[in-house]
Amino acid sequence: MKALVYRKKGEIEWAEFANPEIINPTDIIVKVEGFTFSHADYRPYLGEDDSVKANTIMGHEAVGVISAVGTAVTTLKIGDRVAVGCIIHCNNCSDCANQNYANCQNGGFILGTSENGTHAEYVRVPYGENSVIKIPTNLALEDVVMLSDVLPTAYENVIKKVDFAKIKTAAIIGDGPIGLSTFLFLINNRVKVDIYGHHQVKLDFFKANGAYETFTTIDKTNQKKYDLVVECVGNDRGTFEAAQQLLGFNGTLVTIGVFKNPVTFFLNELWYQNITIHTGILNVYTLPELLAKIENQEIAPHKIVSQIYDKDEVLTAYHAFKNKDLFKIVVKL
Repeated sequence: MKALVYRKKGEIEWAEFANPEIINPTDIIVKVEGFTFSHADYRPYLGEDDSVKANTIMGHEAVGVISAVGTAVTTLKIGDRVAVGCIIHCNNCSDCANQNYANCQNGGFILGTSENGTHAEYVRVPYGENSVIKIPTNLALEDVVMLSDVLPTAYENVIKKVDFAKIKTAAIIGDGPIGLSTFLFLINNRVKVDIYGHHQVKLDFFKANGAYETFTTIDKTNQKKYDLVVECVGNDRGTFEAAQQLLGFNGTLVTIGVFKNPVTFFLNELWYQNITIHTGILNVYTLPELLAKIENQEIAPHKIVSQIYDKDEVLTAYHAFKNKDLFKIVVKL
């Protein structure tokens, strides 16, 4: 089969690779219909993550059709169309018992890192019955592939954690796909949403799709305050500090960004404001809810897709991330 293989920092290859095989009775093999990229797929290439070994297949997001099942698999069968969740979970350990699937002691965020990933014509999915969701054949790839990561990231970290009876205004810091996914949910909750970002093409898209206002900077001259602030950038870029500046009294701050270094928390300014802060990572426990929302047309995830490529353009698609005006990129095999 063909697969997108990480060789070393700065070197990847769409190359021939041995087809995956069933190793454990709970495994399934999925023939990939299409996949998409996230920034986590770029960190090893950029030298920001040295935990991924050379010659590992990249990726953790995909939709496909089951081509083989292990002997312990009873609820899935060959021919089922599935979306692969980016978090693998065993449903046996203590973390899984508490739905902390990202911390699963036998799985977690392993596809494309410690296990060969989804950017290939076939992928082995450990604990397949727990880690994929069956999806109808009539739903578009561009919608259902967002179930792997971006939709549950926004839904579980914002929508499931926030009391919307208290939320009328919101700010999203970050104009990438997580910000857009969050935005699509918030406007469905009748929240007035402002967007803070740096890419005018994206900001124009937000505006055309219902954003109240868009901004390219946050500084001391900005006196706006919000009931909810969602920080989607991280990476120690000052956005966590900026998010605190935008919080109103009784405000809620949700940070979805990834941080590698300490950041400043202005407790001396916020201690009396009765704020709430949520952090966390997705656990993909909401996939059935999200699938129902797609089927009922409550949300249109295809809006997050900026470009679609075919399997002869995989490397072109991968490097398209350099274009900061794009949201998600999908490859159809």
